[in-house]
Amino acid sequence: MNKRVVFIYTVEMESPTLKKAVCFFIYAAILPFMSASASPKTEARTAETRAIEEYLDSLPESQRIAQIFLVNIQGNSSYFAVENTGTIPHSKEGSSHPLVPGGALFFSYNLGDSAESTMKFTESIARYCRENKILRPYLAVDQEGGAVNRLRDITSYLSSNAKVAEKASPTEAYELYAEQAKQMRALGFDMNLAPVAECLTEENAPLLGLRSYGGKPETIVYSMAAVKAYQDNGISAVLKHFPGNTDTDPHTGLPEIKAGKEQAETDFLEPFFFIMASSPDAVLMSHARIPSIHSEPACLSSEWVNGILCGRLGFKGIVISDDIFMGALAENGYNPDRAAVMAIEAGVHVIMLSEKTFGPVAEKLLEYAEKHPEFALKLRAAEKKVIELKIKCGILKFREENGKTVIVEEGTDEQIGTLQERKSAFAEAKKRGDEIYRRLFR
Repeated sequence: MNKRVVFIYTVEMESPTLKKAVCFFIYAAILPFMSASASPKTEARTAETRAIEEYLDSLPESQRIAQIFLVNIQGNSSYFAVENTGTIPHSKEGSSHPLVPGGALFFSYNLGDSAESTMKFTESIARYCRENKILRPYLAVDQEGGAVNRLRDITSYLSSNAKVAEKASPTEAYELYAEQAKQMRALGFDMNLAPVAECLTEENAPLLGLRSYGGKPETIVYSMAAVKAYQDNGISAVLKHFPGNTDTDPHTGLPEIKAGKEQAETDFLEPFFFIMASSPDAVLMSHARIPSIHSEPACLSSEWVNGILCGRLGFKGIVISDDIFMGALAENGYNPDRAAVMAIEAGVHVIMLSEKTFGPVAEKLLEYAEKHPEFALKLRAAEKKVIELKIKCGILKFREENGKTVIVEEGTDEQIGTLQERKSAFAEAKKRGDEIYRRLFR
């Protein structure tokens, strides 16, 4: 039996009902991966890898480096780029063109007052990119539920993680998140920066509170339910914040987890290890530092990213930094330029910025890559990872042309339907989501 399943049977739980639900759901979640068919033939994988390399080579330097940034955007009705390629002299492009990040991060002020207005805004991003011959960004939002609920005025209400774990079974949680995912997809989103996969502890409770599912068993089973529900319905899930946090708000200070190595392994690593069985598309790193394991903040540490997350935990997806402009880094000797370089060195693939511009940071990365060939290879690896994500999201797709595998861009209609189809899909999912909410929480 898979050792991830064995663990569930050895965890102490106060509720027999929860124990039974956890055992069943973990096994159900892992079974498809245990019985999956063999990986594609080597020839097909090689052809796809070559296609990705050739597609990247076809992009201007500014678009390649742009892929590794997840940046907040301007407006909520009609999209336009707020900077141009002139901010990246190292791209060596003769003329100045709009500069668009690889990922666009939505906050509440980027959302319209209705589902239709939000759909029109997300479509305007795709249209702008088509008109300017730019690879469109994947669209991401923080839709955890409860207090962190950017779409609260648009989608069916999504309760906090704590409330979901209290009121819903794992199967019901899956249904709840699945309807939320369908609504998000219809709105035009590709990624949800959720679920929070941190166990609640005395140390992090004042900051995390209801954003956590609770103890270790609850965190594992409900995080897996969320990941599978979102990704089964076209939304990339992002586990956060690895490896954890304290009661220090990273917007203003650097969290330091005082756990010894053994406690850190048990309390912080184990939950993420088992949740990996649900194959999340991405993991968002925290700024926290655990001195017993490594002295640097986790998102800047090769030990945490390459050694533990991608090494021991076997994670194969996208690794995202938390916002490099947060006080946790900026006020502790890690200015954005330094933090970006350290993050890529550590194995991070995507740099998150709450700022609306990223050109100056991209320029610093290209400058550094020019002098350090090994860093340039890591930068290229990060760019490839984002292209792979965009293929998974449907923004790009493989196609056979004249006996050769190539990559082509997909329009919004091909990905998620026409505006009328999206409105209809959204209305149906919202109706079901509202019904589930009333049944579980009212």
